[in-house]
Amino acid sequence: MTADSSTGTQGSYEPSVTDVLVTKAMLNKALRLPPEIIDTIVDFAEYWPHTTTELNDSTVIARGKNNFGNRPGTEDVFLLRSPPLGLHNWNRISRATDDSAIHRTVLKAQPPGEEYSVNDFQDLIASPISLLAQPCRRIVFTIRSHDQGWGGAPADHGTYNGSWTWFEVGLERWCKTSPAQTSPAGIERCCRANPSQASPAEQQPQPDNHPSLKLEDLCTVYPEVEWKSEAEAYVFRHDLYAHEDLKVQCNVTAQRDAQEHRVVWSYTDDIDPERDVEAATKLAEQGRGKATGSGKFVRGLKLGDVVTLWAKARFPAWANFVESVKMDVYYAV
Repeated sequence: MTADSSTGTQGSYEPSVTDVLVTKAMLNKALRLPPEIIDTIVDFAEYWPHTTTELNDSTVIARGKNNFGNRPGTEDVFLLRSPPLGLHNWNRISRATDDSAIHRTVLKAQPPGEEYSVNDFQDLIASPISLLAQPCRRIVFTIRSHDQGWGGAPADHGTYNGSWTWFEVGLERWCKTSPAQTSPAGIERCCRANPSQASPAEQQPQPDNHPSLKLEDLCTVYPEVEWKSEAEAYVFRHDLYAHEDLKVQCNVTAQRDAQEHRVVWSYTDDIDPERDVEAATKLAEQGRGKATGSGKFVRGLKLGDVVTLWAKARFPAWANFVESVKMDVYYAV
């Protein structure tokens, strides 16, 4: 798995952050245009830097429950996460804090709380440019996968109807506070684990702290996190059915051969599934979630957000075989 910014392949050019900044400076010097006009020009040209995260040469299997039992968690398998959105110096900062590699850090079930501001990130990474609060412009998912190759209604074979293996997007975000840290249960667990630490009141995060930029400190927005009293821990809550606004792609039903899907989510998407039923239905016919054409997820991403991807499978004998996945996240600077 890799995560970086680079030029594109197959003849297409993908600019770096430096390329974009130089181009904007040239436009300013040559045309003396206001910054907001230059930003508009760059957006229309789709001249954005991006990060790429990939998982290759590894088959991941998400299995639905069957009559022989099911290992916990195999219905919902975490695949990969993107680097923090818009934080150009994150790799350098994260290495300085001895953070784990992005693909080796396990997700931590921690509910979100009070969020950081743009200035909190700006001051921390000392970026030479002003960081945007909501910089995401496009996410491209490239997925190569297939299901078990049989099952379901015969009429659904070879289509996306009746498919119970799919991929769903998730979201992580650094927060000043989290119920996992500040609730009485969370503080009590912390004290039991580290009795020599400061008092519970002193352990609560200070509201003026900067984000740590450590992956282990991320809170999870999607999937939702809930408290399990029997386990005395927060856990991820994965619903039985796919979320129509988070479902990236499902597999072709009863197709044993791997298929490659390229799914593009853009900040300019504007399909309202309730008002434009025909367009939403077409998305479903392509194996996507009906509500993923609204652009809401992309427009709602904030500076520092981390996008995750999950493989899903439901019901006995259904299996999601993942050969490779890639996420390209484009953002404005």
